[in-house]
Amino acid sequence: MIPYFAAMTVMKRSLSFYLLFLLHCPAFSQTNSLNGSAGQSGEMQDDSSTAGYYRINRTYLKSFLTDFPKVATAPLRYSKKNWKTVGLVVAGTGVLLVADRGIKQFVQRNHSGFLDKSADIIEPFGNKYPPYIMGVMYLAGVITKDRKMEHVSLVTAKSLVFSTLFYVGSKQLVRRRRPSFTDDPFEINSMFQGGREWTSFPSGHANTVFTVATAISLQYRHKKWVPPLAYSIAGLTGLSRIYHNRHWASDVLIGAAMGHFITKTVHKVEEAKLRKQTVRTLNF
Repeated sequence: MIPYFAAMTVMKRSLSFYLLFLLHCPAFSQTNSLNGSAGQSGEMQDDSSTAGYYRINRTYLKSFLTDFPKVATAPLRYSKKNWKTVGLVVAGTGVLLVADRGIKQFVQRNHSGFLDKSADIIEPFGNKYPPYIMGVMYLAGVITKDRKMEHVSLVTAKSLVFSTLFYVGSKQLVRRRRPSFTDDPFEINSMFQGGREWTSFPSGHANTVFTVATAISLQYRHKKWVPPLAYSIAGLTGLSRIYHNRHWASDVLIGAAMGHFITKTVHKVEEAKLRKQTVRTLNF
């Protein structure tokens, strides 16, 4: 058993570094998805191609205060297409609410040694791994002078802060009991009342991993393998929370949707700022 756990630890810790290597490797880098400029290496990124990219400074920290209201009020500016998407998520949540108990019972009846180990490996992508992934991305960007990777790590961190504020607030307002304590998916407590057993809705792990997956997929969408891999890991992480009986299926769906759409909103805000910065750079 000891060699197995040692192997699993090495594999989990090395996975993030391997993915970062692939992201940074020139053979995989073709275009800069943020502003259309070449982004193959730090030396190739001149001042004009990286205009508006973040560093950890006053401008970046100030952007948290200026951008959060834009993200929070985004639904006021939704298009009909956006609201249709919201409707689909709400409808899907309604279906899962009805099916939550049955899904829980089916999953809990079908545990196995292989699934236990697989869920244990994938679940930390929803809480332990993201800080390391963002930190390593930032350091790799600084050390290799890859301004895009440095910028992406900081935008991802900002997206995660925003989405975390929303999901933590939701947990305090919707005090849904975790499935490990009840078989009734509609058992709700009063707002702000109860301990951790009343923090089922929404799934924080799903919110976190889909925030990171969406941020990386949007910024590296020109690399065809990135979005499928990122979202596959995110989806499996959400399933692991159902498997471990920590969340109802509807908790996971809403957590994933929150992380995904909040991050897409942050991405649009950042792209708008980069476009303005590029125009100012050209007006010499």
